[in-house]
Amino acid sequence: MSFVLVALFGLVVVAAVAAVAVAGVIALRNAKAFERDSQLVAGVPTNAPTAWAGSQAPEARLHRRLRDALLALDANQAFDDDGDLLDLRVELQQQAASLDEQLVATAALPASVRADPLAHITGAVAAIEEAVARLASSSAQDAAGRLASALEDVRARTGLVAQARAALDAMGPVPEQPDPEIQPGS
Repeated sequence: MSFVLVALFGLVVVAAVAAVAVAGVIALRNAKAFERDSQLVAGVPTNAPTAWAGSQAPEARLHRRLRDALLALDANQAFDDDGDLLDLRVELQQQAASLDEQLVATAALPASVRADPLAHITGAVAAIEEAVARLASSSAQDAAGRLASALEDVRARTGLVAQARAALDAMGPVPEQPDPEIQPGS
């Protein structure tokens, strides 16, 4: 009788260990999927927090808009055959990555000074989306010219964001203020 109980207990322990191992593998796979899904360019890591994957914060939504625009850009096979278009795609990806870094930095700012840089970044994200949309709707023959024009707009907007960032840096440290959304004791 005791042998049966020991064997039964052993099976329960083995089943529990197996369940924990399976849960660990699933959690690791999900963490890698979140990390991969937050990347703007496949295989290039980003500093965007993985929490932005499902967050409704303005910075998180802008990050996902950038990611989705670049996914649409990657889906266009015309870039694989045309060197000029490939150069434009790479530059557009670099502009988006730079913009994403500025977005991460803006998210770290106190809420009281975040609105202006966030507005500039929102305009730059819209410009990138428009550039990708223009490319998708144009023929392969005139895509390079149209995208170059849209890319100039993106450069101008990201330059404004850089200027806003430089102005914020010149202001010096901002005194720490409590976040109005967080109430004491919550």
